[in-house]
Amino acid sequence: MTQTGAVQLMSDPWDTELISSLLSGLSPPLATHPRCTTWQCNIPNITPKMTISMGKESLRVDCVLGEGAFATVYQATNPATLEKTVLKVQKPANPWEFYINTQLDARLRPDVRHLYSSMHSAHLFHNGSVLLGELHSYGTLLNAVNMYRTLSDKVMPQPLVMYFTVCILHMVELLHRIRIIHADIKPDNFLLGERYQSHAAFISALLVFAA
Repeated sequence: MTQTGAVQLMSDPWDTELISSLLSGLSPPLATHPRCTTWQCNIPNITPKMTISMGKESLRVDCVLGEGAFATVYQATNPATLEKTVLKVQKPANPWEFYINTQLDARLRPDVRHLYSSMHSAHLFHNGSVLLGELHSYGTLLNAVNMYRTLSDKVMPQPLVMYFTVCILHMVELLHRIRIIHADIKPDNFLLGERYQSHAAFISALLVFAA
């Protein structure tokens, strides 16, 4: 928005240079966020079965959960507490995703924040970033759809499809109310957690705001 209240149109809101300029203009800077650590080195080589240190945390990398064009997602375990977490390793670095996560914390009502994925911390390196986040143990909505394809009917039951649809539309509406656009809504970006088994809203969105 401009100072006069008129809408400022952007030809490409996810342009890399635009996002960099927006991040550089933040006050206070993102690097000062208590859950953000900046390292003066390249991102470490991360592979399954190794143990890495991320700030005060020591984590054993268990396995690869998924790979994309710009990120690899690992499951990791804290050997001291046995708590499991997600490591999202991004090359190049993507501080915008962590920034949006902080805005979800600030703008969403506390009673709906659980509907969206949460990042515990961000570690920014010269050539990449590592985000530590909540582990969702029941796969993605795409996994659920593919599971039904292996059954005799080949399709998800219509009432369940309608329920998922209502949940997704509700989540998108909440984002738009706080003036955030997801820009990458697809079945594999919706993760199913433990709430999937309850009567409460059970979808958590994995928010990826990459250009």
